[in-house]
Amino acid sequence: MKENLKSIIEYPGVVIFFGLCVAMLAGYLILPDKEYSQMENRYLQKRPAVSLSSLADGSFMESFETYTNEQVMFRDFLVKCKSAFVWATGSVENNGIARGDKGFLFDKTTSVSSKASKNIAAIRNFVQKSDRDVYIAIAPTSVWVNADCLPAGMPVLDEVSLSNELTLALADEKNGHIIYLYDILNKHRDEYIFYRTDHHWTTKGAGYAYEEIADKMGLEWQDISRYDRSEAYDFYGTHYAKYKGPFVSPDTIEYYDVPIDSLEREKDTEYDLIDTDKFEGFDKYGAFMYGNDGKCVVHADKGLGKNLYIFKDSYANCLIPYLVMNYDNITVMDLRYFGGSVSEEIAKDPQADILLMYNWSFVNDDNHFYKLADK
Repeated sequence: MKENLKSIIEYPGVVIFFGLCVAMLAGYLILPDKEYSQMENRYLQKRPAVSLSSLADGSFMESFETYTNEQVMFRDFLVKCKSAFVWATGSVENNGIARGDKGFLFDKTTSVSSKASKNIAAIRNFVQKSDRDVYIAIAPTSVWVNADCLPAGMPVLDEVSLSNELTLALADEKNGHIIYLYDILNKHRDEYIFYRTDHHWTTKGAGYAYEEIADKMGLEWQDISRYDRSEAYDFYGTHYAKYKGPFVSPDTIEYYDVPIDSLEREKDTEYDLIDTDKFEGFDKYGAFMYGNDGKCVVHADKGLGKNLYIFKDSYANCLIPYLVMNYDNITVMDLRYFGGSVSEEIAKDPQADILLMYNWSFVNDDNHFYKLADK
């Protein structure tokens, strides 16, 4: 017994390693699974259920590997250590996010996917079958507007080719009106129009987009500054959630208290457009419109006689407070979460305007534009 103990003491590294293994195993068995990572701003893999089919097709082992990686003890600390090490080696990239000048973090999506053409075709088919004008507002990403801040030689998504493809697809559709937002945003590129740590535009950037959209849709521009303005601080966005390197300054979110009668959501009703409770957590941008519902309706009832259907990604969430100033009711639909019929929905109000509001990265990657096809 003494000899065995002496042998163990002679190899402390083995003891430490074995102890860590036991501690990690105990952690998996005893500690409750962490559902959401505030630091990474995403949901984590839950413990997968075992079945004969999942064992046979290999999906169980794949899910279990992800589970063990994401539920490991001290995960947040280990993620930060890894990011700090990458930064210390001189790399400007971590987890698909590159660090550029002026504190900007950029997504390194570089190739046009096959989804883009399918999504553009879905937009064209929707316009073709529509009995009214359809406006399609397309926002560039921060990569294109802040190209001078990119790391040297960094390849980027070719948003020009995507713009050309959309233009060609709608060339013969007289009721399809594309609103490209690159020029108006590029004109103000030296202003704070994109968050540095997040993929969204800022409220100011959305304001410039509103100017262009209002002009192209024949809306009377309204000055949002007449409403109370507030700020939320210490915002670290989606890019930072992946990058996690040191010495990254937080963003600031500005928002306006634009009055409404109600925001009719899928599960409840709110009476403003901003969920200020979200400013206490990590996902601060989620405060706009209370996040992403499949469908919600903003009732402003200004007596204007104008309503709007808007199909959107999350870029539109901080744009909607501007559009509220021009419409009595806005029906907001996010196809990622909308389970109803698009054609039945828009048939409820045949006089309402229709706006599609997306950014190019979303058009390139999303899988849900096919839902427009039932029109």
